[in-house]
Amino acid sequence: MKKLLIVVVGVLTMTACGNKTKGGEAVDSTLVDSLMTDSVVLGVTDLWTVDAVEAQIRLCFDEVNKMAEADGIYINRLDSMFCSKDFLELQDQLFAKVRESQVMFDGDEGHHWTAEIGSPVTVDSIKSELLTGDQAQAEVWLKDKRGNKGHLEMNLYLEDDAWKIHNWIDADVYPFGSLFTWMQHVLDGKLDGNEDQGSNLNNYAE
Repeated sequence: MKKLLIVVVGVLTMTACGNKTKGGEAVDSTLVDSLMTDSVVLGVTDLWTVDAVEAQIRLCFDEVNKMAEADGIYINRLDSMFCSKDFLELQDQLFAKVRESQVMFDGDEGHHWTAEIGSPVTVDSIKSELLTGDQAQAEVWLKDKRGNKGHLEMNLYLEDDAWKIHNWIDADVYPFGSLFTWMQHVLDGKLDGNEDQGSNLNNYAE
């Protein structure tokens, strides 16, 4: 698996299938507020439906494309806009330990937003299911203009009248089977002995 180089301070800039992927920038709260997905934005009348889940997912990848067409895909900004509070809290705790050189972490090079294909991406199809009143799961099939295809599987939580991505699941990409679980294990010091955790701390920003 490709390794994400993690930085204490700076900007992550990398090229993956023609995408410029960045991390660590400050997030404008007004921009996040403008993307809050209530029923008006989503064009649905009930957030507790698979239609609302799928509309939110399409909104996420619309934003990926907007960034790609501008000055690059900012992973931290996407995370801040569209991820759950628990995901963001865990991420903050992990990166705090990285900055203090207490742990080292191999990230996914923005795989959870790009599926390692080019941009712009098209959401080819979505299969989603409501698990409870405030939890859902979804599989997303993506393709780019070159015909490359990608697949993402995710869990979502309903928070503050918006579906937020809580976790990405892929046993082939993530140690321990998912991004959230991988980050939690690294934070707790429970590392997979088969994974090289010796990343250089030079390319991920606060």
